[in-house]
Amino acid sequence: MSEEPDKALEVFLNYPDIDEYTAETFQLLGNLFRDRGEVDRALRVHQNVIARSNLNAKQKQKAMYALGQDFFAAGMLDRSESVFQELLESNVKWISKSDICSSLRTIYEQTQEWQKAVEATDCVKQNTKKSDDSNNLINNDSLISHYYCELADQALREGNLHEVDGYIAKAKKAYKSSTRLMTLQGDVALHQKQYKQALKHYLKAVQEDSRLLNMLSTKIEETANQTGDMPFVQDSLLKLFKKHKDKAIFEVILSLSTKYELTTDVDTLIADTLPTEKLNIESIYRATEYINARKGEFQPEKGMLLVNQSLGNYLKGSPAFRCEHCGYKMHDYLWRCPACHHWDTVEHA
Repeated sequence: MSEEPDKALEVFLNYPDIDEYTAETFQLLGNLFRDRGEVDRALRVHQNVIARSNLNAKQKQKAMYALGQDFFAAGMLDRSESVFQELLESNVKWISKSDICSSLRTIYEQTQEWQKAVEATDCVKQNTKKSDDSNNLINNDSLISHYYCELADQALREGNLHEVDGYIAKAKKAYKSSTRLMTLQGDVALHQKQYKQALKHYLKAVQEDSRLLNMLSTKIEETANQTGDMPFVQDSLLKLFKKHKDKAIFEVILSLSTKYELTTDVDTLIADTLPTEKLNIESIYRATEYINARKGEFQPEKGMLLVNQSLGNYLKGSPAFRCEHCGYKMHDYLWRCPACHHWDTVEHA
């Protein structure tokens, strides 16, 4: 009441007796401190609980797990690891081994100890019932594949190609559908100047997940230039755009077409896409860049009409106003923001 929380905490921690109910209160108090970012206080609470001689095994295991989380929140990863390892080596009954291994995995991801991360994820898998969470098992396999890809990336940077092949094989065994793996195989082929093979892997990865195109477009362009397959790349991307209608694919097609004067089917793509799809400003800019680069072959009047239609689609449905206080967007002017409830803060978006 006198706003002296540390003195109050001292009184609480000096409480002489602890039973099942007060132990639970201590746990909740420590967790509350950690969630609020008061890690020092959380550590004091949980260390105080563990130091009690009359704790039963259940109370001690729960306090140790909470202490490990405190150390992690404080950035003391080595001490956090030691606590979780000690719990694993003991006969834990009241803390899930899967949860402990998952906590260890998070530590190893932070420290980039990828082999240990693999072992921790194997531990999670072994202690997860297939009937309980089949999706989580698939996710664990994907994570293991990522860790082996990280090791392969590191070996590739160091020029240890034999190690790279071994890690790729393990990543493939863990999760053969990984697009990260396809990308890595492309990088290995590019490193060995096997350009056709590299291009094949990159395009396969993009076909599986079109979001990768932004990351891989430069490498795709580089390998296609080496093999003379730029028209094939353009054709592959046109098919991919028809399937996914992804704006990023549209932008790359236009960028490559402008740069290499590959106009086959792109005029049709422009004429079909600008009036019908809601594109972003980047896509519209790429389209105008392409139209201007056609040097009179694309009729200016038609080009201007298409761009005008595309801008109309872009503006259609866009919120006209936003709150300057919280950024909430709205279509109509309101005296009071419905999100943050501030008055007279609405302005043109």
